[in-house]
Amino acid sequence: MRMVTPILAAIALFLAGCEYEAPLSREHTIPVDPAVLGLWKCIPDKKKAPKLEERMIVLKFSKTEYLIHSPVEKYGIYYRGYPIRLGDIACVQLEVIGDEDGIPKKDDKALFHVVAYRIANGELEVSVLNTALVHKTLKDSDSLGKAFLENHENTALFTEIGRFRRARADR
Repeated sequence: MRMVTPILAAIALFLAGCEYEAPLSREHTIPVDPAVLGLWKCIPDKKKAPKLEERMIVLKFSKTEYLIHSPVEKYGIYYRGYPIRLGDIACVQLEVIGDEDGIPKKDDKALFHVVAYRIANGELEVSVLNTALVHKTLKDSDSLGKAFLENHENTALFTEIGRFRRARADR
């Protein structure tokens, strides 16, 4: 898979962030949240240099899975996502399923991401799993789950990477 620029990687859905070789959970029986479906535009951080207007789209693939493309512009990555719950924490497991060059190659390993989100004041706030607490060197779901649950009360378990507002598609 092609490496994306740091700005795009920071945004990529809900996105990019912590990359793991295994999913935190493979079970996906929780229904998707219709509130996050649609086209979203990144809200630039006023403290940092302005970014390009980056967008992501979140679609319902099935009752329990999302199809996410982020950023919608050049170098976008496609993700399969599904809501999960470990302990008392709800989040979304993401798996890279492709980019403009096609599907991941067999030797691509860091294909899984874990994100959390909340919608407040019409904005979608996206956070990624903190690799300082749940190390990306952990290679299997059991180890990841154990580290996750050990830190479930830590307010730094997820780190905010971006905020989005609803966007309209160009016509």
